[in-house]
Amino acid sequence: MDSVQHDLLELAMGSLPTGLFICDREGVIRFINEAYANYLGVRPDEAIGRHITDFIPDSGIPAVIASGEPELGAWRHLHGSRRKLLVNRIPLRDENGRVAGALSMTLFDTPEQMQALLRRVEILDKKVNAYAGRIRSALRASHTIDSMIGESQGMTAFKSYLLRYARTDAPILILGATGTGKELAASAIHRASARADGPFVSLNCAAIPKELFESEVFGYAPGAFSGAHRDGKIGQIELADKGTLFLDEIGDLPPHAQVKLLRVLEEKRIVRLGASRPREVDFRLVAATNRDLGAMIAAGTFREDLYYRISPMTLHLPPLAERAGDIPLLVRDILNRMGAEDIRCTDAALAELARYAWPGNVRELRNVLVRARTLCRDNSIGVADLPPEVLRQNAAAPPASGRLEAVVKTSEAQAILSALDAHRWNVVRTASALGVSRASLYEKMRKLGIHRPADNH
Repeated sequence: MDSVQHDLLELAMGSLPTGLFICDREGVIRFINEAYANYLGVRPDEAIGRHITDFIPDSGIPAVIASGEPELGAWRHLHGSRRKLLVNRIPLRDENGRVAGALSMTLFDTPEQMQALLRRVEILDKKVNAYAGRIRSALRASHTIDSMIGESQGMTAFKSYLLRYARTDAPILILGATGTGKELAASAIHRASARADGPFVSLNCAAIPKELFESEVFGYAPGAFSGAHRDGKIGQIELADKGTLFLDEIGDLPPHAQVKLLRVLEEKRIVRLGASRPREVDFRLVAATNRDLGAMIAAGTFREDLYYRISPMTLHLPPLAERAGDIPLLVRDILNRMGAEDIRCTDAALAELARYAWPGNVRELRNVLVRARTLCRDNSIGVADLPPEVLRQNAAAPPASGRLEAVVKTSEAQAILSALDAHRWNVVRTASALGVSRASLYEKMRKLGIHRPADNH
């Protein structure tokens, strides 16, 4: 070190706002800055060359020199003063590793300064925990196996396999029509797995524009492309680390993304867009689709090797039309979730719902109930409160197998509704056309849950 460097170093240490002194291996002070000299009540030139115990009789410096071990975060009472300093004492070693001396540096002049810093750290810690809590909440799976309503044979078998598959860490492919509840099933898998405490990241492959897909799913490095955030962006796959990644509508995964996803599944590493260094990732993949992946493979639009990677375990979610016996349970659950616990569905209305084909599955049933809840009176959903398309389709279709009583009620309700519509809901004329008294017609309408629609009042 030349003289200029030496002078700059001594100037820097002397200008530190915190106290600093350096002793040789004998405990003699060889350097002390203005701040520490002020603590001792002397000028720096009065302290240099004297033993540290001349100023601090119980100094910890001799012990640090003897042991060669640092002493960090020690409170020091200054001799003849009530003042306390928080100091670090660190041994200094030469090029051969031998202790050549020690330095002492103050961190805080008073306990109050330390308490003030601790308070700031505590505030920051609370903010960090709050943000972390929001992230955990956003990435939390909200549904369990108990959220999957149904006691039919198909649903019972589905839930049994789901629980068994969830105990493994292998990828799972859920096959099912639109509206059957594939995301709910994926959430239940996560909650029943060993990764339940980790994040649950759900991504609809059909909802992301193809040009943004790679940056959203795999993330990107700073400056990866024009308009990229200067700090880069973490991808959805990395967010799922130590948890579950759910890729809904995986049949819509772009071809180039299929290649990258296959590589991630094989190597358990990911490379952000524009980056060169891979990152380790550990997640469980659950995929879902309503498309025929076999046909897509034959057409060359879905990779066969990726299909075998994502489907070692496959779950087939039955459509609502195949489990009509679950409809009363689903109706009750959906109404409860709407806050409509006091509303019931008549037997005739349930029979109509059971006969319907449900192309939109449970999602469509929820929409039907939202409408029916709005139209019903006396907290009772009747046949007249159901959408016209449900009744039209049922009228055109042969009666579904079931109890004769339900079939009779359904047919009777349809006949009464047709007559009421034909006579513009004039009950007297309708009763006459049907050959019954007005009182009898009102009683049948009450039992069948038939109410005058709001637009006919």
